Amino acid sequence: MRVLIFVVATLLLIICAFSIYEHRQQPAAPSQHVLSWYVPGIQKLKGKVDKLCTALATHQSQKEVHDAFCQSRLAYKEVEVLAEYFHPYTVQLINGNGHDTAAYAEGKAFQRLESLLYPSLHVADTQMAYVEARKLATAVNTLCHENNCPAPTDAQLFDAMRLELVRIISLGISGFDCPENSQSLKEASAALKGVKNVWDLYADRVNIYNPDLVRYTEELISAAAQRLDTGNQEYFDKQQFVTDYMNRLSVNLKLSREALSIPYNNDSYVLDPAASNIFAKNAVHPLYFSTDAMNDSSGSNDPTYEINGQQFRASYMYNLLQQNGALNAVAADN
Repeated sequence: MRVLIFVVATLLLIICAFSIYEHRQQPAAPSQHVLSWYVPGIQKLKGKVDKLCTALATHQSQKEVHDAFCQSRLAYKEVEVLAEYFHPYTVQLINGNGHDTAAYAEGKAFQRLESLLYPSLHVADTQMAYVEARKLATAVNTLCHENNCPAPTDAQLFDAMRLELVRIISLGISGFDCPENSQSLKEASAALKGVKNVWDLYADRVNIYNPDLVRYTEELISAAAQRLDTGNQEYFDKQQFVTDYMNRLSVNLKLSREALSIPYNNDSYVLDPAASNIFAKNAVHPLYFSTDAMNDSSGSNDPTYEINGQQFRASYMYNLLQQNGALNAVAADN
C-alpha cells in the first residue's frame, strides 16, 4: 500500500512539474509583448526630438535642422499605430494635417514646425521654431508617461493595425500631414513598419490555422514597403498602391483576426472594424458618412481616391480617423 501511495505521489509530482514547465515555455499573449517595441520606440522618438531642440538652440546649419526634423517625424511614424489608437488626445498636440499651422491653433507641433522650417528657416523665426520644438518635446514626454496602462486587448491591436492602414492612405502617401518636407513615402514606409511590428506578434499563431494567409500577408507587407522605399513621390500612383496593397492587407488582417476567433465588440464606431476596408460598402457608419466626401478639398496634398464605387478625399478620411479616435477614447474611459 505504501509503495502504491509513493508511486501515485511521484506521478503527480512529475505531472505538476511538467505542467509548470509547459506553462513557462508557452509564449505570453501578443498583447503582453507589444510594449517591448513600443516603449523603446517612444524613447527613440524622445531622443530624436531632443536632438531637434538642440539643433535649433545651438543654431546648427539648415541641413542639420532639417535632418533632425525629418528623423523626428520618421521616429513618430513608427509608433503612430499605437500612439494614435491609445493616446489620441496627446497625439493631437504632436501631429495633425498640413493646414494646422495657424499661430492660434492648439497643438500640432510638427505642422507648426514644418511651416517655420521649410523651405528655409529665417533667422527671425529661430526662436519661435525652438518654442514649437519644446512644445513637441513636452507632448512626447507625456506619451512616455502614458505607458503605465493595462495591456491592450487583441481586438484593440487588430483595430489599431487596420486604422493605421487608413492613416497611411490619408496622411502617409498623400503627404497630407507633411506637405513641405517631401518625404511622405518614407513616412508611409515607417508607419507600415509599425503595423508589421504588431503583426509579427500574431503571425505564428495565425500560421497554425492558415499558413497561406500568413505567407500572403508578409509578401504584401514586404512588397508594399519596397514600393514605398523605391517610389518617386512626384509620380507615385497612390490609388494603385491602395488597391494593390493597403486594401488587400486590410482584408488579410480581418481574416487573421477571424482565424484567431478574436471577437468584434459592440462599441460605437465611425469605421466598422469588421469591414474589409474603408472603401467597402457601409464601412463608414451612416451617421458620419458625407456625400461631400470628395468635394471638400484641403489643397494639393488632398487627393481623391475612387475605389469600389466610393470617392473619398484624404482630408475626409483624416476627419473620420479623428472622430473614430475620440470614440475609442470615450469607450476606454467607460
